[in-house]
Amino acid sequence: MKLDSYPTIQPETALGHALVAFFDVLEPVFACGDKGVFQAIVFGGCAVHIHTQTRGSADIDAEIASHGYAKKSEVIALLDEDAYIFADEEGVSQVLELDSSFNTTLGPLHEDYEDRIIRLVTQSNIPNVEVYIASAIDVAISKLGRFGDRDQQDIQSLLQLPYVDIDEFERFAREAINYYVGNQKQISGNLRAVLDDYRSREERA
Repeated sequence: MKLDSYPTIQPETALGHALVAFFDVLEPVFACGDKGVFQAIVFGGCAVHIHTQTRGSADIDAEIASHGYAKKSEVIALLDEDAYIFADEEGVSQVLELDSSFNTTLGPLHEDYEDRIIRLVTQSNIPNVEVYIASAIDVAISKLGRFGDRDQQDIQSLLQLPYVDIDEFERFAREAINYYVGNQKQISGNLRAVLDDYRSREERA
């Protein structure tokens, strides 16, 4: 797929703008093109916030890739060098940091998630720095693993988005569970709980 054919999303909140600025630190490294292309796909609370504009997250859960001559470890070290401090809508200082331990293989995830990523519009829009947000459906599926109270709230917030189809979510989730290397029975139970909660909310609406 050509770069300019990806759907894009504009950051509209303090956290969204901070996320853009956080990755813009890499632009001097990749702007000339000699180092290749940097790519990040954001999951976790930051992705939930970009989609729903509800709660935020101090940690950036992102799949990081460096296609070219810049080593991935060096890129992560550069991103991890300084915490990014920003003010939220209430003027309270918040700290944005990369969770270097994040790994997409630790939780359920559909194998075609890259087909649904959305490009985050960055400040200077240098093409060699590509920051994407995982789709709402794929973020929801990834949260079926840990499945804490906050994860369950995030999943329901994502499923309430007008462009999310509940049947599509269920289909992709079941496909992801089929090749999940962890406890498939537990994840299937989590999915049933999510669907029951969603339908109960729909009936009360």
